[in-house]
Amino acid sequence: MKKIIYISICLILTSTMVFAAQFNNDKALKGLSSIKIVCDVNVGDPDLLLTRMYFLDTTYSQLLDAGVKPTIVVAFRGKASLFITKNDKYIKAEQRKQRLEMKGWLEHFKELGFTIEQCYIAAKSYKIDTKDFLPQVNIVENGYISLIGYQSQGYAFLPMD
Repeated sequence: MKKIIYISICLILTSTMVFAAQFNNDKALKGLSSIKIVCDVNVGDPDLLLTRMYFLDTTYSQLLDAGVKPTIVVAFRGKASLFITKNDKYIKAEQRKQRLEMKGWLEHFKELGFTIEQCYIAAKSYKIDTKDFLPQVNIVENGYISLIGYQSQGYAFLPMD
């Protein structure tokens, strides 16, 4: 019985590995050794925002695995701004856990060398004191100008709304 279970598990793992090996991004990444990305993050739903951070981290890892060095700017604006602050005064009490998880993501991304920006116009419109943003966050005067500038420098635009 143990042998049958062991063989079944091996077959499942092997078929899963073969199936996963069928997918790649070789055509899209052909000839690239580096890539520049600017992420426009304006997600107001905290759970969706955390999902976007997970996907961004996965994308970063997969690019490295493919031999492509990513340079990433994460530009926050809109309601996403509420979740990258030092304290809970800008969010609902039930969103505290997600804000703390966002803090962890920003610390992780900063360690990876990401640039993290926050639009001042968005902060002002949501009445967020710029001193209340996490230390990993650089405030820019206008997030739209920042996005336009990065794209003009050859950064790929990645919307995260």
